[in-house]
Amino acid sequence: MKALRLPLLWLLACWPLFAQSQPKPRSPHSVLLEHVNVIGPTGSSARPDMSVLIEGDKIRSISPSGQNKHRAGMVIVDARGKFLIAGLWDMHVHSLSKSQPDRFFPLFIANGVTGIRDMGGDIPLVEVAQLKKEVSAGSRLGPETFAAGPILEGEHPFWTFSISIKDPAEARQAVAKLVKEGADFLKVYNTLSRNSYLAIASQAKESGIPFEGHIPDGVTPSEASAVGQRSIEHLWGIPNYLSSESEELQRLAARANDEDDPSVARDLYYKINETILTTGDPNKAGSLYREFTANRTWQTPTLVVLRSYARIHDPALREDSRIAYMPQTLLSFWTSMGGQPDPRNDEIQFRLFQYDIAIVKAMHAANVPFLAGTDTPNPYTYPGFSLHDELELLVSAGFSPMEALQTATLRAAQFLGVDQFLGSVEEGKIANLVLLDANPLEDIRNTKKIRGVVLRGNFLDRAKLDELLARQKFPIPKK
Repeated sequence: MKALRLPLLWLLACWPLFAQSQPKPRSPHSVLLEHVNVIGPTGSSARPDMSVLIEGDKIRSISPSGQNKHRAGMVIVDARGKFLIAGLWDMHVHSLSKSQPDRFFPLFIANGVTGIRDMGGDIPLVEVAQLKKEVSAGSRLGPETFAAGPILEGEHPFWTFSISIKDPAEARQAVAKLVKEGADFLKVYNTLSRNSYLAIASQAKESGIPFEGHIPDGVTPSEASAVGQRSIEHLWGIPNYLSSESEELQRLAARANDEDDPSVARDLYYKINETILTTGDPNKAGSLYREFTANRTWQTPTLVVLRSYARIHDPALREDSRIAYMPQTLLSFWTSMGGQPDPRNDEIQFRLFQYDIAIVKAMHAANVPFLAGTDTPNPYTYPGFSLHDELELLVSAGFSPMEALQTATLRAAQFLGVDQFLGSVEEGKIANLVLLDANPLEDIRNTKKIRGVVLRGNFLDRAKLDELLARQKFPIPKK
């Protein structure tokens, strides 16, 4: 973990359950999108003036416009000048805690996020399975969901709902328990001991379940890749590891953590951060990135939340109009983060974020595989909305618009092993789609210009999406 970096936290507070009746999308026999520009999975330019026929929840055909007959009961969408992409995935969220599906699921859908990878929450896995059934059946409006359930932590866990593991025997028992309960993958946390982590890796391999998440302090990114960790979140541990003085950084961190005087600890942390920024070893970086590429160790950098923490004292964060969709309990948590402003520390936090961007750019150039994720609801990350910011940040880190788009569509489906059914606009695949007013291959910010969403074959037009957003908006408090 980067010293003096604010910890990557997310809120699991039990704010009141806002039980709202979710609008159930109509289930027409078929939907026909006419004269649409289709952005396919290959990376080439959009196919113009196409007709996309959807029957049930599948894409039945993609052909030149005018070849499909209009039938009674068919929903016909004139998509002239519009662009069709696959539904988006946010591959790092925390949406499966008390009341969050009711609040967050509509926001995901209204922003074109039709799939999520949930990295830990307090809703039991048996209830998560029921949520999935409701979404699949259409009785609940929400995204396709892959869930870890409780996080695997060390003997003194940070989260009350985590599974506490003190030794390798308990690690193996925890893996078996989660496999039995139906977890889609395992979320490992940085509080694990080295031996417990390695036992999880071994048992996960035997059980055929992937493990993903943070890296414990006693394990290097290289080791995590070698033992099969499927993805590393937030670039965890990587900047420190790339330092030519990584062992000295560990000693300084131990001193800082044991220091009782806050001012002395702060100076030590500042020295650690300066060392990270000034001692990066290009040869060490190149070797690590080659290992990631060879081992297919995916990265979910969550740049949008790293930026928020780097700017935690920026007043502009608290002026974002999207705050209107967040409950006061969550906003209070956000504003409590960061402590007192410190110009010296605030400046170095922003430099560390710029270093993160440089690391992502170098890893991308080395063909390390990437996923788009936000870590919502961390401070100033918004369900659904912030994924579009993450795509923009990936482009700023050297990705082409198509490459950034693929991290949230085709690559996400490939990572999850569902690319046969999802992740691209192709015949026979499930019709989770987003209709845009402008071409995202020309400007990735155009993914925000959503005209409609197709969710398992049901077309939600702009008016319905606006209705979803209106239902989730909190009233402006009276001054």
